[in-house]
Amino acid sequence: MNTDTNTELFERLGIPERIKEIAGYDLYSADLRTSLDAIAERSAKLLETPVSLVSILLDTSQFIIGSYGVSGWVAYAHGVPAEWAMCTHTVLAGKPYCVVDAREDPKHADNPMVGMTGLRSYLGVPLKGFGGHTIGSHCVVDAKPRIFTDVDRAVLAEAADEVMGLLDSCRLA
Repeated sequence: MNTDTNTELFERLGIPERIKEIAGYDLYSADLRTSLDAIAERSAKLLETPVSLVSILLDTSQFIIGSYGVSGWVAYAHGVPAEWAMCTHTVLAGKPYCVVDAREDPKHADNPMVGMTGLRSYLGVPLKGFGGHTIGSHCVVDAKPRIFTDVDRAVLAEAADEVMGLLDSCRLA
């Protein structure tokens, strides 16, 4: 589980310039969400995973704006607390983040998402906003331990570039 406290996460994710940058996108556009769902589906199929997400990390929560294979309360809520989201690690690092087996990883073994959802492996790449901040992540998740390759990272990074192109087309005036 994330070792940062909620206050530390809030301070690191809640940088006013970063939040202002996120607010510069129309994240509720139905056309955008349909397109992001399609990218998530393609990423999941290309990387042979059951789940893929496009998410924005707010100051205290992950906000899922595109997805494939997400069900239950996570789908209904469109996200989870930031301290539970593996995408938080991707965003804070500003570079790809990979977990081979969350149950065996000391950072993630106690994460409620691991126990509640069966999440085992994760690969996420950052989404860099128009102002240069890392605003979110495009990721794939599997229910089995998995070693992701450089090719997997490249496929996901290419999809993340497409995500950012769509987000940039939905910037608010």
